[in-house]
Amino acid sequence: METILILGDSKILKNKKIEEILNKHKNAELIRISPENYDDELLDKIFTMGSLFAQEKIVVFFEFSEFKIHQQEKITKFLTKQKDSFIGTIIVDTKKESKSLTNIKFDKKFEFSLPSPWQDDLWLKFIKNISDMFGKSMDEEVAFRFLELVGKNEELLYEEIKKVSIYTENEIINLVEVEEILSVFPTITYEELCYSLVKKDFSQTIDKFAVLANSPQFSPIALNSYLFTYFLDLLSVKLNTLSTKNQPSYTWPEISKISKEAEVSQQRVANFLGFNFKTDKERKINISKIYDLKIIEQILLEIEEMDRILKLGGNSKVLFPKFFHNICYGDQC
Repeated sequence: METILILGDSKILKNKKIEEILNKHKNAELIRISPENYDDELLDKIFTMGSLFAQEKIVVFFEFSEFKIHQQEKITKFLTKQKDSFIGTIIVDTKKESKSLTNIKFDKKFEFSLPSPWQDDLWLKFIKNISDMFGKSMDEEVAFRFLELVGKNEELLYEEIKKVSIYTENEIINLVEVEEILSVFPTITYEELCYSLVKKDFSQTIDKFAVLANSPQFSPIALNSYLFTYFLDLLSVKLNTLSTKNQPSYTWPEISKISKEAEVSQQRVANFLGFNFKTDKERKINISKIYDLKIIEQILLEIEEMDRILKLGGNSKVLFPKFFHNICYGDQC
């Protein structure tokens, strides 16, 4: 019996690897087991009865970490005991290697993890890898546009890249095709709210805050923390562009360079410095020119004070609009 462990939180890449393995064993009997269809009797039959249709079996345990603990323990016991007698291949798909799985000596291990939210470079690489699956390619600017329009959601990115790949007859996906074909994702995010705020659009900021504040998942502390990080990133970009502060515009390679030096995501650097795609309907402005260093530092102090008040039970629906008004119309203007 060959045992294969596939780790990580990337469903797309893990499923691709599983399909590659299955294609090498096309004559084997395939058995898929998930938390939804697991059955003790089925497990007994798989490991005690021979295959009726093929000489070997391939058993895939999907989302192993979602199985109940006692089920995980029973499965790993079977795998340990039957390693020499079972004819076939066992594939275990899981996010993390649980304690019960450490008892199994797997023949092969693969790991497919998604990048962290702040790792823009790895997300761009991930997007390009998906386009490769459909025989297409794209440059970094196009990959970034996917990231900006769709967000860091693996399954949505996969579906949208697939859609564009089917539509285009070109081997290289271009910006115009992305703009024409991509679906619209209207969900308001903290990032969008912060951008409306930093460009001093009070009406837009309040509208977006109202949507967020009415969500059952809304956390005032989380939003405040996001605001602090956002303006801290603006400060970092400002410090790393002092020598080019009079530069009218920036190229994409310059954006990437500043992103690495300031340790700020490319998306934010592009927004802060007014980088515009050819297909943008609304022209971005260079935000960094609106704020000087002292004002950004003052804003950070105000956010810290708001954090203290929120943790003492302050009303977020009063505190945030007042803070937004100060940024857009108050002393910071």
